[in-house]
Amino acid sequence: MDTSIRFVLQSADYIAKKLDSRDENILQCLYEKCTDYAILTDGHPPLSSAAADEFLAVPEGKTTQDKFIFGLFDQHDTLVGMLETIRHYPNDKSWWIGLMMLAPEHRGKGLGSQFYQAYESWVAQQEAQSLFLAVLEENQPGFTFWQKLGFEVIRIAPPQQFGNKVHRRYVMRRELS
Repeated sequence: MDTSIRFVLQSADYIAKKLDSRDENILQCLYEKCTDYAILTDGHPPLSSAAADEFLAVPEGKTTQDKFIFGLFDQHDTLVGMLETIRHYPNDKSWWIGLMMLAPEHRGKGLGSQFYQAYESWVAQQEAQSLFLAVLEENQPGFTFWQKLGFEVIRIAPPQQFGNKVHRRYVMRRELS
């Protein structure tokens, strides 16, 4: 685990730390706890390679050096959430949030908002001016979550295949002050 990058949440019971490929097993456990999201997205439970694949997946023109996966740990040092992001994407002044997940037992308590706010503070220190993400049209709770955090829809992406399912996505942006 690369503990050189970390940020503290408003609740001192949680801390976010940058993960690396040595953390594949604990990330895979989180994927398996979040089976509901995999079924929503892909129509099937997470693959046994989901965590390994996450560390390697980057958009065209980017490298794994541009990718950051932050793990959210509770007071027992248990991974309870993750946020995957790409720097300088889709442009040099922006970062892209590819995925944010919380274990089901930690949802609906404000922890996701705290995790995002701590991340936003950190990424603003990296001189980002805006954040982008895409939410599946079918994921209304996720869409509402990001709207409440100030993200606005800038376009709807055309249908794309994800596993056994096809989704349209709301591409959203938030300008940082």
